[in-house]
Amino acid sequence: MADRENLIVTAVGPDRTGLVKQISEFIVQRGCNIEDSKMAVFCGEFALIALISGTSGELAKITQGAEDLARQTNLNVWVKTPTGKAPAAASLPYRLTASLMDHPGVVYKLSGILSDLGINIESMETQTYAAPVSGTPIFRLEAMISVPAGLSTNRLKERFAEVEREENIDIELSLATRFGRSD
Repeated sequence: MADRENLIVTAVGPDRTGLVKQISEFIVQRGCNIEDSKMAVFCGEFALIALISGTSGELAKITQGAEDLARQTNLNVWVKTPTGKAPAAASLPYRLTASLMDHPGVVYKLSGILSDLGINIESMETQTYAAPVSGTPIFRLEAMISVPAGLSTNRLKERFAEVEREENIDIELSLATRFGRSD
């Protein structure tokens, strides 16, 4: 079997029924596979990021056909070959959740703490929704983070405790058995 390589495909544009079918058909017809993906609709705009695998020849067909896919779907489509990543240092996967009354700067504040401590954000999702009784806008963040093995989680928890007091945020940090699943 030929060596498998990867390509990242991103697409953004007006949402409509059938886009996922159309994009996945384009990929499979070129002999490639969707290894990992995230898709969402924001204010009527569809957004996709996908990690595609295939042989170099198959991936070249994706790259060469990207403009055709853009015309067929009315999406802006980009492809990128992933850069080689240095082997990751020993780390532990944690799930981070935070919820609070919505106000600007929460992602900035929390990501700043993580960055300052050398913690990588592997994935993050945020959403704002109305509280059940009051209708107050509630902001919720959920992230999978990679904590360096040599970092004391007590130090991280202390920093989060400061922010909880300052910003009135509920923050939970739990060890995950692997990315995407918690204990």
